[in-house]
Amino acid sequence: MKVMVALCLLTSSVTFGEVSDIEDRPSSGGITRCSVSHWCWEHDLATPGASAGDSWLYGPFRRFDVVWKAFGGERFHVNLGASRQNSLYTTFTVDTWIYFNKLAHVNNIEIDLNQVIPNGDTVIFGMQCNFPRGVWQYTTNFSGKSRWNDSNVACSKKWWTEGLWHHVIFKCHRDSAGNVAYDWVNFDTKVANFVGAFGRSNFSLGWETGQQVVNFQVGGDGTFAGTSVFLNAFTVTAQ
Repeated sequence: MKVMVALCLLTSSVTFGEVSDIEDRPSSGGITRCSVSHWCWEHDLATPGASAGDSWLYGPFRRFDVVWKAFGGERFHVNLGASRQNSLYTTFTVDTWIYFNKLAHVNNIEIDLNQVIPNGDTVIFGMQCNFPRGVWQYTTNFSGKSRWNDSNVACSKKWWTEGLWHHVIFKCHRDSAGNVAYDWVNFDTKVANFVGAFGRSNFSLGWETGQQVVNFQVGGDGTFAGTSVFLNAFTVTAQ
């Protein structure tokens, strides 16, 4: 299933940046070497409870093992690098294949992209399939903190079959002030448009201008449980 694509495409009027096979980046072993392009991971302190994880290349795929208790969430992330051009992109498409071996006790599946724009703010493009609420959620800045908002698009656990690959693509764009609009999500070839999924999503984090980071996070329910997840053909395209 590995997809090979060009890293950069250039037309006469629009510049595209594409980073493909992000799952192939090396593992850090946890929270070290995160300033370079390595997969790192830690418990998301914005979630309650506790979590732990591990990640490594598993043949052509990246494997994530996660355990949690009391609604803990484990965040995995990789730094895609920093450049002036990275800071100028305003439209993003995130595309990946996802495979879960167990989903019974998973509450949330989250994919984020963080971009530091020219004024130094970090814009968070965040999408989350929230199983308890049954919808895709998007993130905005609420009084300086990230907040999840329900969208009009359903996302049901019954669609995420265990033991099968699922294809997820979402597209979003921002303005120069850091307001983000979520355009659509494509789940297993079924496209749904977001309506009114828009809001301020810029934060003052002190990161390097032009830096881009992608996150993949799994959140559990109130039990002590875990799962294994695999990613393939994880691609971010910017315009």
